[in-house]
Amino acid sequence: MPPIEAPDAFSLYVDTHLARAASSFQSERLAWFRTGAPHEELNGMLYATSADLNAAGTELAGVPALWHSWPERPEFDVEAQLRARGFEFVEEEPIMTLAFGSGSGEPTAARPGPATVRRVETERDLAVWEEVWRGEAPNPATLRALASAGLGANRTVHHLLAEVDGVAVGCGAAVVAGRTLAVEHIVTVASHRRRGIGSQLTAAALAVGRSHGARHAILTASPDGAGIYERLGFERREPVRRFVAPTATG
Repeated sequence: MPPIEAPDAFSLYVDTHLARAASSFQSERLAWFRTGAPHEELNGMLYATSADLNAAGTELAGVPALWHSWPERPEFDVEAQLRARGFEFVEEEPIMTLAFGSGSGEPTAARPGPATVRRVETERDLAVWEEVWRGEAPNPATLRALASAGLGANRTVHHLLAEVDGVAVGCGAAVVAGRTLAVEHIVTVASHRRRGIGSQLTAAALAVGRSHGARHAILTASPDGAGIYERLGFERREPVRRFVAPTATG
């Protein structure tokens, strides 16, 4: 089998975010997605030229959102313009990709560990998932947005729960967009960290991708977590910097 060509990480990132929302837009100059949930990770301006920031603001009015700036892409490096508008910096993370079948430590089966990982199939389980992810009681509006893309036969988001002795201790998500899988929302509760549960969830998400014929996986990682994903075969591609509007802070 010939080697799988390295993907355009930027395009994969955009595609897997557009896939999770009923309302979205993409052109050469602007891309945004909106689930309507009151959580900034579920709405966002994915890229924009400086001239298109006002249009993005109109589309994302009324919901918290993450606004992206791309330091290595001059046309979409809008950090200065966002800061001038009062936006606040949240984080910089590397985009990382993995080509399925490339080896490099890529997990090929369920990863052993202390937790049992299963897919979420009911709204009740999805409420548990949200509580683990957010660290607080589920929000009905967020739950509705999660369910619209994450339940049913045609779902694009496959939510995962990690359980120990029947208690949820971690969560993750696998977003399928065509031949691409995004690994998202990997969270382990504080009492069970550093036990390999995050790696179990990542391996389970990758298994979802394989079952849907994905050729590439993509994720973003905190600086501290990037090494874990590199050991699983992911490669760093380019950084993305995220901001929130002034009304979304505090």
